[in-house]
This record gives sequence, C-alpha cells and structure tokens, in this order.
Amino acid sequence: MLIGLVGKPSVGKSTFFKAATLAEVEIASYPFTTIKPNHGVGYVKVDCIENEFKVKCNPQHGFCINGHRFVPVDLMDVAGLVQGASEGKGLGNKFLDDLRQADIFIHIVDASGTTDEGGKQTQGYDPCNDVLFLEDELNKWFFNIMIKIWKSFARKAEQEAEGGSSFSAAVAKQFSGLKVKEGDVKDVLLKLNFQKKPSQWTEPEIMKFSSELRKHCKPMIIAANKCDFGDAKKNIKKLQDKFPDYMIYPCSADSELALRQASKAGLIDYIP
Repeated sequence: MLIGLVGKPSVGKSTFFKAATLAEVEIASYPFTTIKPNHGVGYVKVDCIENEFKVKCNPQHGFCINGHRFVPVDLMDVAGLVQGASEGKGLGNKFLDDLRQADIFIHIVDASGTTDEGGKQTQGYDPCNDVLFLEDELNKWFFNIMIKIWKSFARKAEQEAEGGSSFSAAVAKQFSGLKVKEGDVKDVLLKLNFQKKPSQWTEPEIMKFSSELRKHCKPMIIAANKCDFGDAKKNIKKLQDKFPDYMIYPCSADSELALRQASKAGLIDYIP
C-alpha cells in the first residue's frame, strides 16, 4: 500500500513524514520546501500475537517492540497543494501526477489555524476551508482527466458492452493509471443510478461520477496537525462537526519527531 501525504504548503507534511519514517528530508516554514516527492517506509502499530503464544516473534517484515508489532507501509510526501492546482497553479500539475499511484491519502491539516490558504503565517484561519478546497481540487483532477476523452470513450465502451463486455471493466482499464478498479466503478454506478447512457451524461453528471469514483479509489483521512498549538482545540471540534463522515486524528508531528529522535539517540525509551 502506498499512502500519499497531501495538504497545502507549510502545514507540517514533511515533519509528519520524517516523524513517521525518520528519513532525512528538508523541513522549513516556507511554502514549497518539498519539490520532488519524498518516499519512505512508515509503520502501522498493532498488537502482536506473541503475547498469546508466550514466545518472542521474529518478523520478516517490520519489527516488534514489547508486544507491539510494526507493519511497514510505503509513504509519499509531495509538494503542497494550492487552490487552482487542477488548472496548473503552484506545483499543481506535478503534485497531482505524483499522486497517481497512491492508494489512500492522509490530508495533513494545520489545526492551529496559523497558516492561510497559501501556507503563509496568519492567525484565526479556519482549517475547514482546507478540507473543502483539497477535496474540490482532487475531484477536478479526476474530472479533467476523464472529460477530455469521455464522449468518444463512453460510446466505444457502450458498443463493446453490447457485445458482452463490461462498461465498468472498460472504465477501469482506461483509467488504470489512477488505480481505478472495476469494483469501484460498479459501486459508483450503483450509487448514482443515472438513467441515461454514459455517452449522454452532461458535464455535471460526469463531474459527479468523477468525484464519487475518486472517493472510492483514493479514500482520505484527516490528520489534524499542530493539535497542541493556537486555536487547535476549537478548530478540531469544528472539523469534527462539519465533516462527520471523515476519520479525524489530532496529532503533533513536531512532538512525535522530537520523541523519535530522542529515542533513536538512546535518551529515552519510547514506543512510537
């Protein structure tokens, strides 16, 4: 599994990435510190079965500390996203192209409200805006890729479907570069239940289909970073109220990085 870390500039993505992987990456408080995507290995912590068998495990992948098993996953930290990225603003084209192979996104949000929409220092910013704009940009990204060829592709796929082929399989094959799977397409078609043939869909309908397909193919959770700073407590409550369907996790990448580096140096005992 490849997890993509996404978000606007200066929210702490690179700090989060380094805390999760201990990889050497550049960290700075100015926008677009990250240009090329950083790749590393992070770990999911689960309870190890060794406690039940009363033996010490020796995993081939990952590691185990005091009954906690750490399962490796691939992480990717990409350049910050700004409004208009789907039209090429900022490093938008590169950012989005880097994310094609991601299976899931972790949206790093500055819960403290101390960075504006462009990643510059401010006070009192509402991080709910960041969730809305990032969703919008990702949905437009899928839509822009699909709309370029949709009419001709849809007609051809419908003709093949008449011969026994599956329309959902054709969509999955055509957009496999986005890691679209046939099951995702079937789920979205069933949910939307459009009555018209795909070749007759309007642009708003294609946009709706693209948005739902993006959510299925690349689901997202929110890491409410800088949870110990500024207006974070108030803003996290606001995020939870406005986006009840999202999994929202408060975190402090700076604190976690400090703890992990101290543990690595042998200064403290710490299970990350």
